[in-house]
Amino acid sequence: MNKIDLQITGMTCAACSARIEKVLLRMDGVKEAGVNLATASATVRWEGHSTDPDEIIGRIQKLGYGATRRVNAESGFQLEARDYRNRFLFALVLSVPLLTIMIGHWFEPLASVTPEFFSNAYFQLILGSILTSYAGYPFYAGAYQALKQGMPNMDVLVALSISAAYLYSQYHVFLSSGAHGIGHGHHDYYFDSIAMVLTSVTFGKWMEAIAKGNALRSLSSLYLLRAESATVVRPNGTLEQIPIKELRIGTLLSVATGEGIPTDGIVMDGMAEIEESLLTGEALLAVRKKGDRVYAGTRLASGSLVMRAATSPLDTLLSRVISFVEEAQQSKPRIQRRVDLIAAYFVPGILALAAATYVAWANLSTSAEAFGAAMAVLLVACPCALGLATPVSILIGSGLAARRGIIFKEGAMIETLSRADAFVFDKTGTLTEGKPVIADITSDRMPAIKLLKLAASLERHSDHPFAKAIVMKAQAHGLLLSPATEIEQYPGKGMSGVVEHYRIVIGHSHWLDELGFEVTEAERMDSKLHIVLQNRLSGSIGFRDPLREDAAKTISWLGSRGELWLATGDGESAAASIAAQAGIDKVKSRMLPEDKLALVHRLQKQGRIVAMVGDGVNDSAALAAANAGIAIAGGNDAALQSGDIVIVGGRMSGIKEALLIAKRTMRNIRQNLGLALFYNAIMIPLAAVGWLDPRAACVCMASSSVLVVGNSLRLKRVPIGTTERE
Repeated sequence: MNKIDLQITGMTCAACSARIEKVLLRMDGVKEAGVNLATASATVRWEGHSTDPDEIIGRIQKLGYGATRRVNAESGFQLEARDYRNRFLFALVLSVPLLTIMIGHWFEPLASVTPEFFSNAYFQLILGSILTSYAGYPFYAGAYQALKQGMPNMDVLVALSISAAYLYSQYHVFLSSGAHGIGHGHHDYYFDSIAMVLTSVTFGKWMEAIAKGNALRSLSSLYLLRAESATVVRPNGTLEQIPIKELRIGTLLSVATGEGIPTDGIVMDGMAEIEESLLTGEALLAVRKKGDRVYAGTRLASGSLVMRAATSPLDTLLSRVISFVEEAQQSKPRIQRRVDLIAAYFVPGILALAAATYVAWANLSTSAEAFGAAMAVLLVACPCALGLATPVSILIGSGLAARRGIIFKEGAMIETLSRADAFVFDKTGTLTEGKPVIADITSDRMPAIKLLKLAASLERHSDHPFAKAIVMKAQAHGLLLSPATEIEQYPGKGMSGVVEHYRIVIGHSHWLDELGFEVTEAERMDSKLHIVLQNRLSGSIGFRDPLREDAAKTISWLGSRGELWLATGDGESAAASIAAQAGIDKVKSRMLPEDKLALVHRLQKQGRIVAMVGDGVNDSAALAAANAGIAIAGGNDAALQSGDIVIVGGRMSGIKEALLIAKRTMRNIRQNLGLALFYNAIMIPLAAVGWLDPRAACVCMASSSVLVVGNSLRLKRVPIGTTERE
């Protein structure tokens, strides 16, 4: 399936984004189209050759909006902010004479020093005409396209109100002698209202663009992690810097202290402390040495490395994280779909109410007062506050999460996770490290340390996790390993060889049964390897998979927020032991992948909102079936493809942080919607009954959008993990 990300300019409210989305979905071959008002962007997916990027861009431009391929979303808002700033400053300068006359009616000392020509009707007409044509242009263009598509938006309200004020005032200028203006007591001119409307609205749009650009900085910080160049190690040992786009898989790269790692790869030589916090959320420096995997977007704090590129720069973990975050910010939670439905009827409803207000006032008072009340209704109504209430919060919430190594693949998952009340955990690689360590060593013929040395000398030739644990234990004791000969490996069973003239066989109990050795029933465990020396059973090494460092604390915190389940394929004793350490009271052992899936379905039938936590290896079906699938990605790329939420770096504390961010984001959305609805519920009736004149109405309208965006920005200032109240 083809995909294009676009930067859209000219959208002013939820009706704009809904209109573009509707038109795109009607195009041949288009399967998905998401338009985000908060990020001023669109993502379109289509199949085959029925359409192409140029046709998609052209279709959007025909609607009256600008559309270009997106490179950096923040830069789009910078351009928009600059445009509205210029229009605001222009409107402010031209508005000074008009607003001076208006204020002079209320403040007599100002009236006495106001130049006489400010009061001239033709002078005001000229200023009003320039203001309307330049500062009002974006609103007229948006209104034209909106009406052309039969979907009126905020632009229609602004354009209609300033047009009515301009034509009404122009009529009265020519109706009168034109020699005197407002300064002589004639109140049938609304040029000052036009000035107030356009100054206030352009200022509000300028502040809104700045605020939305600030909201995008969490995501922009991820863009900045991308390298622009890489240092290549040539076959003769010389170093050469190349543009990142020329980097190929398999290339040897040199990375020095202070430099960023340009792409995902494997360390071939050297050792370094690496700062991974911006990608994984882990504050501590990570030590990486030969054989370890390193990731683009991380930076060397000390040391130096030679690494081999394992991916292209476009397919790194960082690139996929950015892609997931961008897509999350395009998707709409359930609450936003309700808001879109309201917005679709909002503007037509306001137009009808303004007409009714005019008729009612015309029957009760003068036409001038009727006109003023109707214009106030048009001006005070603000659908853009409703349209911004949800997407800006989703934008900031998902960006905050990404900075902590928490990836919401869909914005809708923020809403779902906030409601989760049952948490099902896989064991291996999720609750536990997934890296076995030695628990005990028993030896019948020699000191345990000698048995460990012999076993490690043989097992260092194997890549099995148990073999690595044995070698690491020997290295921790500072043992000098001996050469091994006649090495034979038996997958799923064990291995054999000769070390220091001992013929050694190391393997699981079922293999030793085949070889004729008798292992007691108490010693038959999957977590034990048995050692045979010179055809005699001589000892065993037991293993355990340790609980993740922050697992118990995270589980304890989750305990008061829903049911906790452990679903594992391990036997009852191993499952019970890990559950006790973690603090989980509901345990299911010896579970196959389909059994985990059945457990998720059973809990859902009981009315639970289920969050399944796994590593994406053998629990992908359960992750997909859960209301919220949380994949713990501890260096396992499979986890990035599984689940709806990915915790990069494998931190169990990331689950707590994800839940806190989700709950705070949804609370912020509800606050925004409350502010927007309360504002409209109070201000529209006040305007209709004549308690709010057009000048005050336009200030209120501009302020409401800024208020909603400002409230959303509060999310960025609330530290995550500093309170336990959520």
